[in-house]
Amino acid sequence: MSSTNLWAALQQSSLVGADRLAVPAALTAQVDAAAGPCLQAMQVAWLQPAESTAEQLLRASAVAAVLERAGWQPGAQVRLDVPLSPPALPAHESRRAPEDERLHGLMRDVLQHGPESLLAPMFHALDQAGQRLPHALLVEALNEGRRSVELRSWLTPVLGERGRWLAGLNPQWSYASGVQETAHAELIWQEGSIEQRVALLHSERETVPDQARARLEASLKELNAKERAPMVQALGVGLSMADEPLLEKLLTDRSKEVRENAARLLSRLPQSAHSLRIMGWLQAMLSRNAKGEWQIEPPEEGSKDWERDGIALQPPAYIKGVKAWWLQQMVELAPMDFWLQTLEMTPEQLWDWSRRSDWKTALRHGWLAALRDQPDVRWIALLQTMERDARAQTLLSALLDRLSQQEREALWQTQLQQAKGSLVDRINTIESSMPAVGVFSLSMSESLMDALDKALGGKQATGSWHSWQADQAVLACARRLHPAVLPRFVRLWRQPPQAEELAVPQPETAAPSGLTGLWKKLVSKVADATEEVAAVAAQSTLTPEQQARLERARLRPWDDERVLEQLNRIVDLRLALHAALGA
Repeated sequence: MSSTNLWAALQQSSLVGADRLAVPAALTAQVDAAAGPCLQAMQVAWLQPAESTAEQLLRASAVAAVLERAGWQPGAQVRLDVPLSPPALPAHESRRAPEDERLHGLMRDVLQHGPESLLAPMFHALDQAGQRLPHALLVEALNEGRRSVELRSWLTPVLGERGRWLAGLNPQWSYASGVQETAHAELIWQEGSIEQRVALLHSERETVPDQARARLEASLKELNAKERAPMVQALGVGLSMADEPLLEKLLTDRSKEVRENAARLLSRLPQSAHSLRIMGWLQAMLSRNAKGEWQIEPPEEGSKDWERDGIALQPPAYIKGVKAWWLQQMVELAPMDFWLQTLEMTPEQLWDWSRRSDWKTALRHGWLAALRDQPDVRWIALLQTMERDARAQTLLSALLDRLSQQEREALWQTQLQQAKGSLVDRINTIESSMPAVGVFSLSMSESLMDALDKALGGKQATGSWHSWQADQAVLACARRLHPAVLPRFVRLWRQPPQAEELAVPQPETAAPSGLTGLWKKLVSKVADATEEVAAVAAQSTLTPEQQARLERARLRPWDDERVLEQLNRIVDLRLALHAALGA
């Protein structure tokens, strides 16, 4: 039995139980001296004394897991007459790692236990400081990147040379392998990973866009579809009419994804031939009724000319209505200005106009899809009213990112101060419109902290804070508040040591003229005690159900141990990063 089949069988038995699905005899027999060293290690682990078959199975699985982390590929063992030479050592590191051992421990804790939402900010903080991950954290970080494609853009810049070297030794980490980060651009283009070459195109498009386009065009025949698609997408940086000839050519590419990427980029060029064709077809569908109101009606039959410009004539099985499908695709590929200028309407007016149309769904889906490729800040106000639409909230984050921080926070301050919804809802709404990385300014953080103090700083919380939504709101504050405000934030649950009980002054030492400050404190404590006694007396008249509701209403998010653990982990890491990196 091959090692590959044995590995698969071991996984299946682990999932359903060895009593229900026995492992192959090749594993349970005596150690085979002729077998590969990895198989022998698994056989030895299985044959060790154990109280049950399950224990043997888990032990063999543990050995297999360690072998996998060390770079073993099941089934890849071959017998060699000459021993393999060790791989070349990594290049000298061009970045240094933080020296604070406590920070290393905090980063490891987040890599192992989360929250995952803190990983991108952590990697970003290292990158902004020109530093890299410590070597001891590379394996865990590479595994996180293997699980999350979105995380890779933040992770790969901080892996360092040792990280890229390790990635080249394990196929599961191949996304992060590549040449030395200080290598010449031509070497990166010829020998770097897909991620490195795409990053090179992005960088060149920002400074020398014509050179980047020429580099890509010269290599198109050598690239496979998996490589061409993200590289064509990179042309979106510094896009101009000079890119039109290449994009028009790519409309006939062999890869469907490449053709779609080219069509979406051309839609961002209102003067391109592609955009003019799309707008011409839409213009033919528009007319005015007897009242002078705009109306739209797709044609009864599709045109073969549409297909070259990225409009599929045959809808997917889940789409009902072929005419609506044609219209939705055209709306998606038309420049956004076409609607605002032709119909002379604002985004809010367009949305309301679609409500009166038979093609409302096609129009709205098309506009939202178009905003993905043609971010237009004029649509922000409308999207902010669509709190229950996940697509709108995803788009809102990208649109807000195009504003300055002052402009973004002016909108958020308005949301924070408005009476609509609870503070929990307002915080979560703001968080949903933020990018993966970014914190509030100091003034915004102080305003939010004032609201948190008012709601949670007293003896009884204002509003309900016993819910999953409340937990997420407080965790969002931990991630987004300015570092200077974090010491004030943690005081919500990390209470300072209690002062010693105030001693009652003796009569002869009391001040003869009025109450001293000490007496005032004593009177205040007595008043508080009286209030507590009154509260206990009032509770004695409540039913068990009312009492339970009252107790839940008093709970804060950090009364849940899991939330408290995450809060402390987030705040401690952020404060350590700020101290070590100024992040």
